[in-house]
Amino acid sequence: MKDQNLRKITALLAIATLSVGLTACSGLKPEDAVFEGVKQTCDTFTGGKNVEQIQVTETDGAAPTMDFPTPLKGGTSIETRVLKEGTGAKFTGSEQVTVEFTASNGTTGEAFGGTSFDGTAPAQALFTPGQTPDLCHALSGVRIGSRVVVLVPAKLAHGGQGIPNAGVGADDSVIYLIDLVDVALPYATGSEQPAAAGFPAVVRAPDGTPGITNPTGDAPTETKVATLLKGVGNEVKLGDSITVHYSGFIWGGEKFESTWDTKQPANFTLTEGNLIKGFITGLVGQTVGSQVIVVITPEDGYGAAGSSSIPGNSTLIFVIDILDSATPSQ
Repeated sequence: MKDQNLRKITALLAIATLSVGLTACSGLKPEDAVFEGVKQTCDTFTGGKNVEQIQVTETDGAAPTMDFPTPLKGGTSIETRVLKEGTGAKFTGSEQVTVEFTASNGTTGEAFGGTSFDGTAPAQALFTPGQTPDLCHALSGVRIGSRVVVLVPAKLAHGGQGIPNAGVGADDSVIYLIDLVDVALPYATGSEQPAAAGFPAVVRAPDGTPGITNPTGDAPTETKVATLLKGVGNEVKLGDSITVHYSGFIWGGEKFESTWDTKQPANFTLTEGNLIKGFITGLVGQTVGSQVIVVITPEDGYGAAGSSSIPGNSTLIFVIDILDSATPSQ
């Protein structure tokens, strides 16, 4: 069936249509300390003699091309070769990445997917342990700003089943050329701040998932923001494209939505009309790596109409981890 074939497409190709049209913070964070303390979840990449056979040619105004002897099957493991090492922080797994890429059939040498490499539409994906192909391992230890080639043997690329709708056979390896443009944090990494009066207490699970104590008393009449963890990354500005984890609660403690439940961070453009006013108020001026709590009045939220599972005239509480912020290209 068509849907079954689509599920076999490699992780990068599958998310190419979800790409974002921006230049991601130049890819080189000025404060790599924002990643200090992030736990490595994927094994560091390994090289090999097979991937050394791949050559890359750059052409002005066009995406780079790969040249390698065909068929190039690979061995029994994924092999990564760093062609150009960036100067940013290292990807260590379970983080959302922004990449430019080309995917090619290792038997025929034909490219079957990728981005334009011109900064207009890079692709985003969350790479975690256990995915097929295991690009989390292939990129773990690679620095932001790097260019790498990755050789994935057939069994590890698609379980030896091929990708029929991409012209990849059961015995065909897959070869990637990847520019690691940017990496988002997996959770807030900032320093603990003193508790602010008038806010619900926040508790965190070992993986960073937040919960709150039930607030008591009347809800505030003005939107309020407090920083729980202060990050050292870039300052968030109006108009930025942001990556966040968040949990939303109705005053009284009932959770109505959480990206932590889906284990997939959210990406927004921080503009009026795109988000409720209170959410923007809670983020502008904060720094990447921070966790904030925002209590939002109905006027700055969904008003008398409410939204989906949110009743009208609800006061909302959001706990937000700021994982990345990027300035759109002009």
